[in-house]
Amino acid sequence: MRTLHVVCLAAALAVGLTGKVQAAPVPAKLTDDQVKEQALKLNELTTNDAMEEKLKDLVKDKDAAKRLVAVAAKAHADAPAKEKPFKFNAALVLGKLAHTTKDYKAAKAFYTFCEENAAKLESEPKLAMALESLIELAWDQKDFDGVIERAGRLMEAQPEGKELRAVQVFAVERMIQALARKGETDKALNLLGQVYRDGWYAQQLRGYVYREAGKYDEAIDSYEQVVKSIDDAEGLTDEQKARFKKNTRYMITGVLVDNKKVDKAADVLKELMKDDPDNPTYPNDLGFIWCDNDMNLAESEKLIRKALELDEKQRKKLLAEKKIDEETAKKRTAAYLDSLGWVLFKNKKYEEAKKLLVEASLDEEEAQHIEIWDHLADTQMALGDAKGAIETWTKALKFDDVSKRDVERRKKVTQKLQKAKAALKKDDKPEEKKDEKKEEKKEDKKDK
Repeated sequence: MRTLHVVCLAAALAVGLTGKVQAAPVPAKLTDDQVKEQALKLNELTTNDAMEEKLKDLVKDKDAAKRLVAVAAKAHADAPAKEKPFKFNAALVLGKLAHTTKDYKAAKAFYTFCEENAAKLESEPKLAMALESLIELAWDQKDFDGVIERAGRLMEAQPEGKELRAVQVFAVERMIQALARKGETDKALNLLGQVYRDGWYAQQLRGYVYREAGKYDEAIDSYEQVVKSIDDAEGLTDEQKARFKKNTRYMITGVLVDNKKVDKAADVLKELMKDDPDNPTYPNDLGFIWCDNDMNLAESEKLIRKALELDEKQRKKLLAEKKIDEETAKKRTAAYLDSLGWVLFKNKKYEEAKKLLVEASLDEEEAQHIEIWDHLADTQMALGDAKGAIETWTKALKFDDVSKRDVERRKKVTQKLQKAKAALKKDDKPEEKKDEKKEEKKEDKKDK
């Protein structure tokens, strides 16, 4: 239902909805009344599996999903408090659908109704799902004060069942992360020390806090402690331990890059590639960090092309297993297209680079990121298309920052945009003067 960062290991405990896809999406050419009827049919959902199944189906058609949310939200808002048209399960699915399509106002309305409804029903499992959803909504909106406030209320609860206790684990983690994102490092570390024993899980969170604070050496040390100690962790299977260890090593590569230690990051990525040769993430990342730092460009291109090949194999496998549809199977991953486009840019193959970066930018889900659009604008400038680059950089600045690197990139993009505008304005002035002289000559001829 939600996409969590690797560090959010409480997801293993948190409440979720699982299932397979079977139902058909809402048709696009229905009247509002018909769409409302489709929404009301969600009241027939009675199990978590059915809810997840329906949600996965509805998100396939983004335009239809947005319309369904809009119509359902209006029906919900217009109805009297005691006569709301949707039951808990339907409202939760609609909230998740609104959340996915970034209609945050509708998502909050549905989630809040679910919280109130769960409280009336005195259902801890339902309350857990509603509160978890509200916290994630605040997180995705970068409303860190909202995360802290909601998580604080949840932590004061005295749960009787495992569902709410599981969400409390998730909530305190999000609260620590929110404090870190706000720059309140000491508060985050103090809370971490109060809630967790000094085991691998605490070290994982400590690494996150230090990384947000820009204390990269401390973050790396914390993550390395996770790798060393996780084998002794209780309550985890060998498979889980191996996965968490691999994910933590991968996070270390990101911190090393933040800390300008590209060679060390490359060494770890090489090890990960050796351990998991079918994973496209590692060759892509290694190729990208090399080319981004003007290193080993020929080898970078080979690695990124390999990542695209591995990604295609994975998509074909998922299609054969009927886990994705044909349209999804054909769509290449935006991050890998961006990487290949960027290494081609570095090799001055601007036309080839532009085709790939345009393809990457068309991915409405994965390409809403300042870096991809910055790369495209740089390529447009290299091709002499200043106006196109200005439009692209302007759009790039509308995307939210995902990481600290994005904050720095935003500053550079702003500078490049201002410089490009100034240069374009300067170039336009001589043309204006030429036009003025032509008009003067015409007037002289007329006078004669």
